[in-house]
Amino acid sequence: MANPQEQTTPQAGEVSPLPKSEESRALILGQVREIYGRMAYTHKTHEVQADMFEAKSRRHRVIKFVLVAAGSGTFLASLVGVFLDPKWASLVTSFIAVAVAGASLADRTFRYGEEMQQHRDTAARLWDIRESYLSLIVDLKALTISVDEAVKRRDALQEAAGAILRDAPRTGPKAYPIAQDRLKNREDLTFTGKEIDLLLPETLREDHPRADVREEGQR
Repeated sequence: MANPQEQTTPQAGEVSPLPKSEESRALILGQVREIYGRMAYTHKTHEVQADMFEAKSRRHRVIKFVLVAAGSGTFLASLVGVFLDPKWASLVTSFIAVAVAGASLADRTFRYGEEMQQHRDTAARLWDIRESYLSLIVDLKALTISVDEAVKRRDALQEAAGAILRDAPRTGPKAYPIAQDRLKNREDLTFTGKEIDLLLPETLREDHPRADVREEGQR
């Protein structure tokens, strides 16, 4: 009869079970990686939504400026009167006046500038959360923190992210596909080693020759 306290040796082809501490670390790391991915998408979606509102705000301001400039003087009425009979000229100038009034009403109804700023503020706050998750992943993989400390940091980050998202404005259905394209296809969050080197001073680059190598080359 086998002793229940005996430890069985894994057979060929079997994977040895991880120690409990390593298994816990792997589980926490997997969860944090997944949350980081979701946070990266949420942050990028709010950035895209802010860009979309900025484009709308700019386009609206241009249209309003043109309409106001066209309808505020007598030049347009005189010009229209040259090419059209008085009845049509009056109709055109009246239409422009209505369009200017509509643009002014749209300013009070569609607050593109305010919504743009709200999404930018949300994205800025989410950026800090995203980078904190990234640092947590590095610390877990580098074994510089314990599992208990990682759990505390994860819980604190989840609470902070929840507070931000509770007050965050809603994003539209067009923003997410654009954010997905930028992250997956344009690699907005990733850099090659060469790209990072170009952003760093020469002495901090990975391909920068060491001092002893340079000295040997000078001999």
